[in-house]
Amino acid sequence: MPPRVAYLFLLACAALSIAAPSAAGERTAIYPGTPGPEIASYILFETAFPLNELLPSEWTPFQQREISDFQERMKKDPRIFLLVQISMDPIGSKEDGGGLALSLSHSVAERLRESGIRQDRILIVAGVTDERLFDMPRWDGFAGLQKVILRGLQGGPWLTGRETAVAVRVELPPEGSIRILEPNVEKTEHSMHILAGTAGEGVDSVSISVGQEGKTATVYGGKFEVPITLRNGENRIVVTGLDPYGRALRASRTVFYAPPKPTIDISNPPRGMVADVSRSPVITVRGKIESRNPLRAAYLLQNDIPIHLSVRDDGTFEQTAALMTDEDVLIVEAEDREGRTGVSEQRKIGVRGIADRPLMAILHWDEDDVDLDLHVVDDLDRHTWFDAPNVFEDANAIPDGKLLLDNRKGFGPEVFTMEKTIKGVFTFSVDYYRGKKACRAYLTVVLFAGSPSRKIVQVFGPIVVSPNRRKVELVRVTLPAGTMLELKH
Repeated sequence: MPPRVAYLFLLACAALSIAAPSAAGERTAIYPGTPGPEIASYILFETAFPLNELLPSEWTPFQQREISDFQERMKKDPRIFLLVQISMDPIGSKEDGGGLALSLSHSVAERLRESGIRQDRILIVAGVTDERLFDMPRWDGFAGLQKVILRGLQGGPWLTGRETAVAVRVELPPEGSIRILEPNVEKTEHSMHILAGTAGEGVDSVSISVGQEGKTATVYGGKFEVPITLRNGENRIVVTGLDPYGRALRASRTVFYAPPKPTIDISNPPRGMVADVSRSPVITVRGKIESRNPLRAAYLLQNDIPIHLSVRDDGTFEQTAALMTDEDVLIVEAEDREGRTGVSEQRKIGVRGIADRPLMAILHWDEDDVDLDLHVVDDLDRHTWFDAPNVFEDANAIPDGKLLLDNRKGFGPEVFTMEKTIKGVFTFSVDYYRGKKACRAYLTVVLFAGSPSRKIVQVFGPIVVSPNRRKVELVRVTLPAGTMLELKH
C-alpha cells in the first residue's frame, strides 16, 4: 500500500473510531471562515501533533498532557475557547481534502468533549492545505504536513456576536380528552349497555376495560361505540387512548349493576276470595313469575309454611293447596341465581262451610321428579292410601277418611282428611314410590280446623327418604284427645 494511501486509511479508521454524536445529540459548532488577523491577536496558546499519531481510541501521553493543560487554563478563565483545525497536504482535490479535514475535526472535538472540555467552548475551523510539499525535493514527507492544530484564544469581537446554541422547548398542543357519554347512570338494572363516548383529535382507537375484561374499539370521527356487559355489583369502566404525541388520555366511570328482583303475580285465587270447603279444602294457586335471571327456587308460603313450586319455562306456575284454617294466607316467593328475592302480595282466603274437621294431614316434598305417597293406618289396621283413597273404593280404607289428592308430579301435596270425630289412633307414614335421588318430606298436621279455640297446626320434617330408605313412619295422632307423637326414625 503506498504511503499516502496508508496514512489516509489510518486517518479514516481514526475518524470512524471516535466520531460519535455527543450526549446532547449536537455536533460542535464550526467557525465560518479561516482564522485571520481578526483573531490572531487573541491566541493565548497553541499546539499541534501529526495525524499519524492520532490513536483510534485514546490520547498519547504527550497529547494527554497538552489537553490537560488546556483544560486547566479554560477552567480558570471562562472566556477561553479552543479552536480545532486540521492541516492537510496538497495532494488530491481540495473538496476531498476539505471533507476529510472536517470529519477529522469533528472526531477530535468529540474526543476533547469526552476528556472533559465543554462542547460549547470548542469551535471547529475549516482545514488548511500546506503547499510546501511542492517545494520539497522528495514527496515522501507529506505525513509531516498532516497535523491536528489546537489553539486557545480569548473571545474577541467575532465571538461576541456568535449565537450560542440553546435547547429549544417544543411546545405541544394542549392535551385532548376522552369522554364517556353512555352509560350515564350510576346504577342500572340492565346488564347489557352500549359504551359510547368521544376521543380527542388524532386518537385512532381506545382500549376498554370493564372489571377484569378488556376490548378495543376503533374511533370514527372522534367517536367510539361498543357493546359491554356489566356484572352484578360495582363495574369500573376505564377507556384509554394515545394521542399523536404519545400522551395517554383516560376516562373512567363506575356503574353499579343491581339486577331487578323477580316480580310475581297471583292470578288465582282472586283477591277477597271466600272458598266453600264443605266438599273439599283443595284449591289451585296459579300465577306467573318474571325474572331477568334464571330462578334458583320458588315457594308457595301457606300460613308461613313453605311449599316448593314448579315453575314452567314461561314463568307460569300452578300449585294445589289445601286450605287449613278459617282464613289462610298465601304468598309466593322466588329467588334468582343472583340471590335476589321477589315476593308477591298477600292473598287472604276466607273459608265457608268448614265442618268440625278433627284431622287433616298434608304431605309435600322438595324434589319435582320424585313421587311420594302418604299412607294412613288406624289402630284396627284399616289403611288409606292411593289404592284405597276411601271406603267407597276399598272397604279396607279408614271410615270417614279421604285421600283427596294423589299428586304424582311436582312437589305434592297429598292430602288426607277426616270429617267426623271418631275414636282411634292414626299413624302417618311416607312411602318413596318413584325416583332416583333422595328428597326431604314434610307433613303438616291440622287438628280441629273448625274450632278456633282448639285448632293446632304443626309441621313435621324434614324427613329424608330415598330409593334406599323407602318407607318412614312420621307421626301418630290420637283422637278425640288430639295428641300428636312424632315417631323416631
